[in-house]
Amino acid sequence: MALFRKEQFHGGRASHQRIPPVLRGMRLLFSIFGRPFPRLMGRLAYSLWFRTRRFPESAAGKRVAARARRDTLMVDDIPVAVYTWGSGPVVLFVHGWSGRGSQVAAFTETLVAAGFQVMAIDAPGHGDTPGDRTNILECTAMLLAFKRRYGAVHAAITHSFGGMVLAYAMNRGLSVGRVVCISAPAHVEYLLDSFARTLAIPDAVIADMHRRMEARFPDHFWEEISTVVNVRELDVPALIIHDEDDHSVPWQQGKIIASAWPGARFMKTSGLGHGRILRDQSVVDAAVDFIST
Repeated sequence: MALFRKEQFHGGRASHQRIPPVLRGMRLLFSIFGRPFPRLMGRLAYSLWFRTRRFPESAAGKRVAARARRDTLMVDDIPVAVYTWGSGPVVLFVHGWSGRGSQVAAFTETLVAAGFQVMAIDAPGHGDTPGDRTNILECTAMLLAFKRRYGAVHAAITHSFGGMVLAYAMNRGLSVGRVVCISAPAHVEYLLDSFARTLAIPDAVIADMHRRMEARFPDHFWEEISTVVNVRELDVPALIIHDEDDHSVPWQQGKIIASAWPGARFMKTSGLGHGRILRDQSVVDAAVDFIST
């Protein structure tokens, strides 16, 4: 069962939003047991951090997925679902945490009409790809395997955590001609802080969670995967789009990315939040215009 809405897990939440009962229960659990049992609850927090959740697919997503050509890309024994629409230079969509490839629905018709081949993937533990957890290394391996299987990527459109994954992959061999980066976090530290606030996790538990992460991943790994670090040396045109009413990943995170990315353009929208921004026609038009330039 999902703990709460997808845009509330690795990001923040609006102060006026009602707290779901399961989230209240998790907060109570951490508040009661976090301080006396930091290692036990640190193990739980660590597990929750990597856990993915599937949410109901939108009607538009179902329609566009039904029209797609389907393929399977094997990545480290994981059958990754791949969707394709149209023909021409490839525009790859990389979804965010607890998202899915069919979230590209609003872009497909316009991009295909403009002469592009739209492709999307379901990351491990997302959409039609099996599993219940993943991490940025798995997602990066997926993008690099995509390159080996399908060839050149003319442009990429990313949403939220997908922007962090793409930037990390581009610094490890993925070549992309142009990037539209929507609602992305700039720093891993922001995601960790938001995760802790959302679940009201005590500092001692977060400290244990950090120790577990440091034991599993290489030194300085958390700094290295931050979007802002990976875009600094990219010589690739980019359009960074963020909404000023995004309560999951504040627009200032997008501005930080745009300032660090040489030559990037920043576009701020209003009233779209973290999810509806993918369905807004003005965003679609701006993305397609930028990709077509």
